[in-house]
Amino acid sequence: MKITHKQSVNISNRIAFSPRVSNAKIQVVCGPMFSGKTKTLIGLISGHLNDKKKVVVFKPKLDDRYSEESIVSHDKDAAQAYSVNRPAEILDLFHRADVVAIDEVQFFDESIVDVCETIASFGKTVIVAGLDLDYMGRPFGSMPQLMSVADEIIKLNSVCTFCSGRARFSHRISKDQGVVVLGEKDKYVPLCRSCYNEMNSKL
Repeated sequence: MKITHKQSVNISNRIAFSPRVSNAKIQVVCGPMFSGKTKTLIGLISGHLNDKKKVVVFKPKLDDRYSEESIVSHDKDAAQAYSVNRPAEILDLFHRADVVAIDEVQFFDESIVDVCETIASFGKTVIVAGLDLDYMGRPFGSMPQLMSVADEIIKLNSVCTFCSGRARFSHRISKDQGVVVLGEKDKYVPLCRSCYNEMNSKL
């Protein structure tokens, strides 16, 4: 098999990409509950606002734990947001933004992946934050696909409730059975892999 060396490749017709397109990216912030995902997202939003970028923020309408019109971290940092039922609604509002931020993205259906890629194809930065694993330790919703198409992944850890190690799992302590169960420390605790495995071995 003949191998073509770099020196022999004709690059005289190289396309000149515009700054708008070259800056486009999909960024995923993920981790277990109480790992600071929303706080990190709000920090990234603030950074873009300080750079004079126009940012539009979205959240699923079903997540109304703290506010219907804002994303709110556990320590009460907040950013104004549109609440939407379906990912397609985001496409009606993203054009006026330089950056689109989406919190609790695991609650949206699989169409959120195409929506994020569509927005990025218009030269926008898309930042999404969500749980990568559900309470059973399984990949949550469309997060695996979003992480596959992402240009950058920020993976966060919490602190294990039992051993203070690095927690990767959101262990449910309530008796709720559904995959989507909204709650805080009354329903979930963060656990490291060892403590999570030990807790589940006793169920």
